[in-house]
Amino acid sequence: MSVSVGSLAREVVLLVQVLRGWAGSSWEVPAASGLTRAQRTIRLVGELAVLGERAGVGAPPGISPPRLAPHALPDQVAVLAEELLAVLDVADPTHPPGHQILLDTHAAVTDARADLDGAGFGFRLR
Repeated sequence: MSVSVGSLAREVVLLVQVLRGWAGSSWEVPAASGLTRAQRTIRLVGELAVLGERAGVGAPPGISPPRLAPHALPDQVAVLAEELLAVLDVADPTHPPGHQILLDTHAAVTDARADLDGAGFGFRLR
């Protein structure tokens, strides 16, 4: 499968839509990885921040995004992804560093989405 900025943008939209559907205790449901949905999303936030730094989004080097409450995580993912998509959109996708960042970002988003989808409908298992 060929990865493009457009296909990455679609994956981000799908993921953010899922994240925005959760409220309250549904953030504490375990994902397939064993992390809670909140923990897995926080891990994705960190991955997007590192990828953004590699791509040159303009954030100060070494600065991590603040830890937010679960209800704010969808917006944090959306903002970090939008900044990264904007930089990748103007970069030459055939140039090795930009292409690798695109591939790495696509992998981070799709892996997170697959992990979070494994949690089912949001009911806590007993």
